[in-house]
Amino acid sequence: MFNNFNLTDDEILKIIKDYENLILKYSIINNKFDEDSHQEILMLIFKYLSKNRKK
Repeated sequence: MFNNFNLTDDEILKIIKDYENLILKYSIINNKFDEDSHQEILMLIFKYLSKNRKK
């Protein structure tokens, strides 16, 4: 979906904001919001989208 992996932090945060409803949906376990899974999803998204960034 995202071919450009040289995204800035702001661009990644905008993507996360745009998909926040979906992220929240998948952060619910046993009909309760799970903060740990929410944080894990956010970390994985950020890690994946910034993986080929020049350091």
